[in-house]
Amino acid sequence: MRLSLSVFAAAFILSGVAYGADQGVVSTCMVTGEKTDPRASCDVRLLNPVQVKKATILAGDKPLAGSTFNSFEDGDGKAAWFFLIDRSNPARSATVKRSIALVKSLYAQANARNIMAVGTFAEDLRVIISPGDPYADFDSRFASVKADGAATAFYFTAIKAIDILKKVPAERRALVLISDGKAEDTAYSREDVVKHAKEVGVVIYGVGIAEKRSETVYLQEVERLASETDGPFVSSVGNQDLPVEFIANFTRHLTNGGQITAPLGTLSGEMTIAPRLVLVDGTTIEGEKANAFVAPQPAPEPAPIKAAPVPPPPEPRPLIAEIYAAFDPILPGSRDWAADNETFAWILLLGIPLVIVGISALLVLRNAKQAAKPDIAVVGDGADNHETLYTQPMRADENPSPLLASGEPFGFFESMDGSDLRFEIRERNITIGRHSENDFQLEDDSVHRHHAVFHILPGQPPVITDLDTVNGVVVNGQRVAKAELLSGDVISLGETSFRFVAIEN
Repeated sequence: MRLSLSVFAAAFILSGVAYGADQGVVSTCMVTGEKTDPRASCDVRLLNPVQVKKATILAGDKPLAGSTFNSFEDGDGKAAWFFLIDRSNPARSATVKRSIALVKSLYAQANARNIMAVGTFAEDLRVIISPGDPYADFDSRFASVKADGAATAFYFTAIKAIDILKKVPAERRALVLISDGKAEDTAYSREDVVKHAKEVGVVIYGVGIAEKRSETVYLQEVERLASETDGPFVSSVGNQDLPVEFIANFTRHLTNGGQITAPLGTLSGEMTIAPRLVLVDGTTIEGEKANAFVAPQPAPEPAPIKAAPVPPPPEPRPLIAEIYAAFDPILPGSRDWAADNETFAWILLLGIPLVIVGISALLVLRNAKQAAKPDIAVVGDGADNHETLYTQPMRADENPSPLLASGEPFGFFESMDGSDLRFEIRERNITIGRHSENDFQLEDDSVHRHHAVFHILPGQPPVITDLDTVNGVVVNGQRVAKAELLSGDVISLGETSFRFVAIEN
């Protein structure tokens, strides 16, 4: 919200009477930061060369705490002036020369933060020095300027000068209008000039210079342009000088003052705000009160409740680890081991079943081959004495008594290594192997724990049967699964060989 308020006090001086007897202040106020930090701010311009001791902003009748004042002259803002000299009447040659001399003296007050320009007008506007041009060229540029105008386009040229000021990069701008106030243009009016000046933010300095006292009535137009734009006004008649105070403090009419800011705190709703200035001489100046509205501040939102941090989900374990988890009850840590050794775990998991399947397949094939062989054995001392026998499994009703009927040995096994080892055969079934449970124990690592069975059936030759061993049973150099024996046959089990000898009786 932007608020404008002004109090103007300027003297309409005809003959150099005391200038600036009244004090004046012009300010533009606004409320900023309504949503977060509402503050009142007033840009204050003092119309007379006075110094500020203290500055505050009033909200209603109460001064706002924390008001601060920043002087424009102490800051880095820029100010711009456009001097517009009336050259419309050839009879005013002396006045034009006085005006040029006045502008030159005022132009010399410019500093690095001041931007100045000069032009003349009659029926048109002529820019003699553009904004920011150097002061050194002043005399040469005005050497040919004369009072040669045939008509006065007073309002039109003022509007054109304001348009030039509009383009100047400055925070404060002023049009210094030096004229007798006679206006002959009908297309524009004073109201047009004032409206345009306020839109652009231009203050009009009114410098009225009349050739004769009878012409002072026209100076009222210059004064009204100044007063309606909150600018100063001075005048002279004939050869009278302008007030010394005006010339000495020319720039301060635009740059005096500064910025006042104050926090509004918890204030809200409708109120009036205005600046209050205490000068160094103790004088207090207050601007006119202006209405303002500050929206109530919303209650602060409660701080959000911070939820307890959610731990990140565990990284998914590889499939092999989940498979090995089944072994954790038996082998604790199996899953973790599989997760850390994924490749080896897969090899182990797939390799063991493959090995088992392979061994099983080999055993099945071996048994199938053995099952396909007929129970055939060739026995005897020599090729002529051997015969092929087809033996049948023993039936249950054919199982004879384990002891021979006569009680005499049927025969014996004798060692082939030259020792006198002899095992007498007195029973029908003799188990042979490395284990002590066997009837005929052979202490040889190449012999299986239960290697073979020797048995005698009534009325039939004795038979030896391999118990499905790896090293097998060899009779007379030929491996057999089952074979009938003749006396003198050599039997080999592993690396142990012995001879079967039958007793004739």
